[in-house]
Amino acid sequence: MISQTTEATKLVARLGIVLLLLVIPSCGPRRAAPVDADLAEQTLLRVLETWKSGGTISQLRSADQPVVVQDASWTEGKTLESYTLVGDGWVEDANLFQDVELTFAPEAGRRSVPKRVTYVIGTDPVITVFRAIL
Repeated sequence: MISQTTEATKLVARLGIVLLLLVIPSCGPRRAAPVDADLAEQTLLRVLETWKSGGTISQLRSADQPVVVQDASWTEGKTLESYTLVGDGWVEDANLFQDVELTFAPEAGRRSVPKRVTYVIGTDPVITVFRAIL
């Protein structure tokens, strides 16, 4: 009787080890898929046009195709007068990086001065547009 229990215990232990070996490789964080560069560029343009036309970050977040946006100047209430994409964007892993020249509405008694910034755009698992902090 003891040898049957021992053999059953060994079998259960072996099965447990096999199951762990099968499950462990699939654990861990999911890596984002490579960036969809076309979607990323279209999204950046959509975000900048929304800002320029007086829209809000929350409008983009609740849109049919939601976008998570972070830009301190927009959050602080600066008005975007114009923007220009500078050069071609570049892809690094799951993000598109794009330099942009932003021109804000001038404060009283001042003139507009363009500001060059870099945006980081991701398309997976959610669409994001963040101002890079370099």
